[in-house]
Amino acid sequence: MASSTQNTSVSKANLEENLYHIVLTTSHIQKDPNSVIEKIRIAGTYRTLEAAKAAAHSCLFDAGYEREWFSQYEVDPAALESYRIHQRMGLVVFAVASDGTTFRISISTTPNIGHLTTDNEDGRIATDLYYVVQTNVKYANGDEGQDRDVNIEGIFMTDDKARAFAHSVLLSKEDGITKDSFAEYDEAGDNEGDCGFGENTVIHAVGINGENYLISVIKGQTSESIKLAEAAVRIS
Repeated sequence: MASSTQNTSVSKANLEENLYHIVLTTSHIQKDPNSVIEKIRIAGTYRTLEAAKAAAHSCLFDAGYEREWFSQYEVDPAALESYRIHQRMGLVVFAVASDGTTFRISISTTPNIGHLTTDNEDGRIATDLYYVVQTNVKYANGDEGQDRDVNIEGIFMTDDKARAFAHSVLLSKEDGITKDSFAEYDEAGDNEGDCGFGENTVIHAVGINGENYLISVIKGQTSESIKLAEAAVRIS
């Protein structure tokens, strides 16, 4: 499979060589009891961990939410461990709205391969970015339990390059991994936005042991665009 850009072990010497991404995931327990359907947004990329943490803590409020709208809102690191389902990301905020919608705001760390820089005081990369995100779902006990992992595999300046890379993530000529290596393999066509397994999902595959793999191409969003999208959802 294509190599990952994820770096889960970060030393102080490498801090300036990394990027920190705010990953906002939402799921609705009433509509989807097993949280299989999970919407992923990238709410910004930052040059320092401190800037990313500050952005993560303000993410929901920047999106137009207010504290009293949540029946549960947790930021204590010790308490967050029990809500952490994305093993390669650091959970910063866990919140549940009154309608049952669950929000997880995490920070994902990747090497700054493209040497991206910014002059913004808040440390945010201002350039439009497209993220190739891999989600792995393993069912631990039928449909009753699951292990979920979300990983940013690549960051690109254009949608075309991101989509081209996305189609190679699960395959490897060197290791002999082809589409036929999977029990199921679905992919979006050239003129299709997704492959029928969720918004932005261009690849869906099922391993021989039942693992589900979802490869998505997600354009980064500003807090204002997330605010507009969330407002539309609340109105509907």
